[in-house]
Amino acid sequence: MLNKNFARRPFSLIDVRNNQIIYRKATKVILVPSFVFFLIICVSSSSIPIAYAQKAIILNFDDDWKGQFTHAAPILEKYGFNATYFVTTGCLTYQNSSFCNNAGGESAMTWEDIKLLAEMGHDIQSHGVSHKDLTTVSVADLENEVGGSKQSLLEHGYNSTIFSSPYASGEGNSTITNVIAKYYEIGRRGYAPLVYLDSTDRYSLPVWVDYDLQAMYRDNSTMIFNAFVEAINSQTQYNTNGTINAIPIIVYHNVDYKNSTNSSNVSPEWLDSTIDVNLFEQEMKYLYDNGFQVLTMSDLGYNQTSSSLYIKK
Repeated sequence: MLNKNFARRPFSLIDVRNNQIIYRKATKVILVPSFVFFLIICVSSSSIPIAYAQKAIILNFDDDWKGQFTHAAPILEKYGFNATYFVTTGCLTYQNSSFCNNAGGESAMTWEDIKLLAEMGHDIQSHGVSHKDLTTVSVADLENEVGGSKQSLLEHGYNSTIFSSPYASGEGNSTITNVIAKYYEIGRRGYAPLVYLDSTDRYSLPVWVDYDLQAMYRDNSTMIFNAFVEAINSQTQYNTNGTINAIPIIVYHNVDYKNSTNSSNVSPEWLDSTIDVNLFEQEMKYLYDNGFQVLTMSDLGYNQTSSSLYIKK
């Protein structure tokens, strides 16, 4: 099965590198490693203080890969972390390529897996019904992808308040914004290294794309880990006096064995979507050992008076 993300972004490596140069010149903030999306969230000095942490991070998982349940969840539990799982409701029901942006079949999670993740304290949010690019669908299909996925989640006991647009598509599209706003409090759309929460549209929180950078590093876990450490610590220049003013949001996809002698079922077209289990644990241990406050998307709130996002706790 074709990796849809790879197919949709064949020339994004050039864009990523250009954006890196612009970003570094403008802010001197190091960009993200290859296996994740990073979103550095910057809030105004009036943000709610988190006295117990100068460094924080939000962990996200997209696209319903089984490895998120079988490999990632036990590691998260080991370190006492919770994450946000953005799920594609049709994929959870059917586990096939018509609905999934993964290898389908046994590679995809089920509703029972999501139930167990929720019982472990993880945050369950919407990623659509069938992982379609929202800029390419009809008005009726747009309503189904956005509203239908919320209804499906409700029927399974989850009141999703945050929508993550597949492929981060639809940024600046008022039709898509209006449909998301009809059902959700916050939306995740667009690609950018930074978003300023006191001025950014709450339905267009951008993310940093991982696929091309992952292709650059692929099996070099040392380079990936070093880039991870450098990127997540770039927030410290913004976070002073016990207040979190900047936070990285990291989006993982598949978590499986690919850089070891352990059995691996990762096909070549999905390698850029996969982080090795051992590397994932190394990263989570680093967060734990270095006192990072690990948050979920539900820890973000919206202040109607100031029209800005903030961290709830």
